[in-house]
Amino acid sequence: MATVGTNAGIPGWRARRAIAGALALAACVAACSTTTPLEPVHPNQDPVVQSLTAFPTTLAPGDSAIVVCSVTDADGDRLQFGWSSDCRLLKKGNVLGSETLYNASRSLVVYAGKCNKAPVDTGWVTCEVWDDKGGFAYAGPIFIVVRQ
Repeated sequence: MATVGTNAGIPGWRARRAIAGALALAACVAACSTTTPLEPVHPNQDPVVQSLTAFPTTLAPGDSAIVVCSVTDADGDRLQFGWSSDCRLLKKGNVLGSETLYNASRSLVVYAGKCNKAPVDTGWVTCEVWDDKGGFAYAGPIFIVVRQ
């Protein structure tokens, strides 16, 4: 005897119910899909230092040299520069006694400085470069002889 109100007595009801559910899902997917392709996501690329150069590479007291950090950025991002040196080289635009100059340009002017802490005559300069999206590059050190 069949129970009233159930499908238990109808042959194949589970198969028909599964097919109806699959068709409803397929119709929803077709109606809800987008025809606009998604833009590919490109991760930020780090800047690349091509060279770090100085001219001249030997200074006498009162002399200056220019140091240039040549950098490319494949994304075309705005670049910021940080310069570090030891006490034998004074950086133009830097607070006296500070080893690093941040948010500077891609070139730096250095002057021969007096360094009581260092017995040798060779100073060094490094360049840090970063973009607004977290990319970073580092160059150096480059050495400059400081005659006392």
